[in-house]
Amino acid sequence: MLFIFKNILYNIKKMFKLSQTKMLVCDMAGTIIKEKGIVYDALYNTIKVIQPSLMRRDINDFYGCQKSEVIKYFVDKNIKEDKNVVQNNLESEFNYFLKKEYNTNPNISLINPNIPSFFNALRDQDIKITLNTGYNKDIQKLLIDKFNLSECIDDYISSEEVKYGRPYPHMIHSLMNKYNISNPSQVIKVGDTIADILEGKNAGCHTVSVLSGTCKRSILEKHVPNYILNDIMELKIN
Repeated sequence: MLFIFKNILYNIKKMFKLSQTKMLVCDMAGTIIKEKGIVYDALYNTIKVIQPSLMRRDINDFYGCQKSEVIKYFVDKNIKEDKNVVQNNLESEFNYFLKKEYNTNPNISLINPNIPSFFNALRDQDIKITLNTGYNKDIQKLLIDKFNLSECIDDYISSEEVKYGRPYPHMIHSLMNKYNISNPSQVIKVGDTIADILEGKNAGCHTVSVLSGTCKRSILEKHVPNYILNDIMELKIN
């Protein structure tokens, strides 16, 4: 299997130069994990408690963003008193529901079962494989453990570990600093949302959008990523 993926890396149309790529930063839900929008359904149901008029499409603008910041935005918009209490309660409800779904829902899977082999083929070429997310650290770790991703990645970071999550570049910069990568053009950011594109652009990275998650091609094209792929398995690094 590993031989197959190495051939994929070297024998098809050039996308990125292997010698110039030092790190891949991948989003999780919708990019490497198929979860059918559960995270945004959970976010919608959580926020609707304080804004009953909320429509599901009202959440679309927040795809890829730090979930606690999205909740805070709606708390600030709708709550006049005890905002911190309401914020904490809503975050707890959101995280409880999401953990329950991710632990028990049989429809959650990797986008492609060969992702671990794909990642390890890149790691064999001295490319660091990292994950970042708008989840909190506990949920990120839950998914990493659920799919045994620690065996095929080098590192991971959550938006709660930096000052600001997407679209700010802080998560990417933190990973770059950790691995002594000073040139952002040696980093590729992969994700399924507008926030992923903006995060990568703000960090100065190459940006790759995938259609395996929440956003349609027509929406992603408006923000001009370097490439748009059907899924991460089409990523070619020569």
